[in-house]
Amino acid sequence: MADPNSIAVISLGSQRVSGAVFGKTSGGDLILKKYEIVEMDGDPSVDVSRLPQLKVALSELVGKLRIKGQKTWCAVPGHPVFSRFVKLPPVQGDKLAQIVEFEARQNVPWQLDEVSWDYEVVAKSDVGEVEVVLAAMKCEPLNEMYEEVVSCGIKVVGVDVGPLVLYNAFRYSYPDVDEPALVVDLGARSTNLVFVDGDRFFTRNLLVGGAAVTNAIAKEFNVPFAEAERQKRSQGFVALGGAVEDHPDEGVNAMSKVMRNSMTRLHAEIMRTITFYRSQQGGSAPKRVFLAGGGSAAGYIAEFFAEKLKLPVELFNGLRGVQLDRGVSAEAAQVDAPALGELAGLALRGMGACPCEIELVPDALASSRDAARRAPALVLAGLCIMGALGASLFWFKNATVAIQDRAAAIQVEGTRLTNLANQIRQLEAKQEELRQRSSQLEQAVTDRSWWVRLLNGLNQQFDNDLIWLTVVEVTKDGKPLTAALWSGGNEEKRGAAAATDPNAAPVYELRLQGLYRRNTEGEQKVVYDFAAKVAKMDAFLVPDFETKRDQYVKVDSGVEEDRYAYHFEIKMPLSSPLKFQ
Repeated sequence: MADPNSIAVISLGSQRVSGAVFGKTSGGDLILKKYEIVEMDGDPSVDVSRLPQLKVALSELVGKLRIKGQKTWCAVPGHPVFSRFVKLPPVQGDKLAQIVEFEARQNVPWQLDEVSWDYEVVAKSDVGEVEVVLAAMKCEPLNEMYEEVVSCGIKVVGVDVGPLVLYNAFRYSYPDVDEPALVVDLGARSTNLVFVDGDRFFTRNLLVGGAAVTNAIAKEFNVPFAEAERQKRSQGFVALGGAVEDHPDEGVNAMSKVMRNSMTRLHAEIMRTITFYRSQQGGSAPKRVFLAGGGSAAGYIAEFFAEKLKLPVELFNGLRGVQLDRGVSAEAAQVDAPALGELAGLALRGMGACPCEIELVPDALASSRDAARRAPALVLAGLCIMGALGASLFWFKNATVAIQDRAAAIQVEGTRLTNLANQIRQLEAKQEELRQRSSQLEQAVTDRSWWVRLLNGLNQQFDNDLIWLTVVEVTKDGKPLTAALWSGGNEEKRGAAAATDPNAAPVYELRLQGLYRRNTEGEQKVVYDFAAKVAKMDAFLVPDFETKRDQYVKVDSGVEEDRYAYHFEIKMPLSSPLKFQ
């Protein structure tokens, strides 16, 4: 059974699969309980055969470590992962993720929906500039590796990137190194360079590794790849430059020169990367070099890089800050320590916070995490549903009595409201009666002063003494409503204002009769001007006076020298006539 307090890790290399089980002391240090390394045959640059060989190697590794069913952190090699260091302008914390995603779309050579990607803040400058590292891997190969690991009974909890976990391991194992350093991780298919400069770091993957050396040996001696690999591991070393005595075996001597030529190519790539790091990234030149990975076991390789780089070179001890359990051979661990740095870095991810926490998430793992995040909510929802059902059953048991009591209360309340409604209707009827009576009184008061206002208004329309009125009377359908004062017995005749059509609304008009004097201001004009002003009074409704003036005004005229004045008549429709009796 898996130990819940242990930390299981697996590094998925190109030519070897390594794994380990770590523990944690009370002081927070790592303890290496056991580790295993399983080699894979064949050329690691041939991708077709990698997955079947990976599955076989993983099954063997899991069996040796006895970690089936245990939660495990995994690391993928650096060559299938695209990484880019990007400098961003000063931004607020909540907008950093948006800007990083924009940069990812610009820099990652694939569509973002085709990759799993993540980022980590590397450093912040004094002026607020932010440097981040982007890491992205296509989903298809990542999912394939994940499926092979899971098929062996491993519960993967996270996937990290080889160069970045190596950086975490260096920071953990070498806290005393405060000068710029370069870690050269010599892998089978590629070489990872990790620059460590205080709290900053920079990584680059070079597609030159141990497989390139093996292929050069196989081509030089015309042997299969597997034989060339065997000879390289058993007898190979990197030939030293200068006046050095050759190896007595000509084959071995020739192989060492082939290895030196391949390492010379790698040295050229390293120098170009150092130049790029200093000029483009603003980094410092390394002062120390550490060799890591399986390729660091080649003979005289440290001396070769010390000669070429003109810097002190030493083997990277991935277990420098790790305690060894009693079941681990100290001698074997010391030999394998340069290749165990990634395992130590992965164990740090299992412990908690690390300087760099990039993670690539396969699709299946993302779905599993999403389901796990939703599980508490789903459980809570289920409990709520069960509680709701129980409450519903309890409620339904008591619903009949409650509804009956409520219905009785509503009926009583309805009766009370009905009585109130009847009282309100009675009060409204009384209010309407009073309103009608008051409106009659208001109309009577208004009608009483109607003639006063009308006559005052007519009086105000006189501009001179050229015109005066002799008759002012109201007509209904063209007939006077009242008898004339001078009438001798025709009152009934004058007051009979019957309309020709009994169903038609009566027409009330005000008839003005008067005289105007002969004058020099246009004779009849004084009458028309007076009539125009009268038509604009509020008491009349004459919108078409200007166009139908002769219909409303009749004026006599003449040329008699002995005549003092002439007669005129004006009829104006009333806008709101009184209700004349």
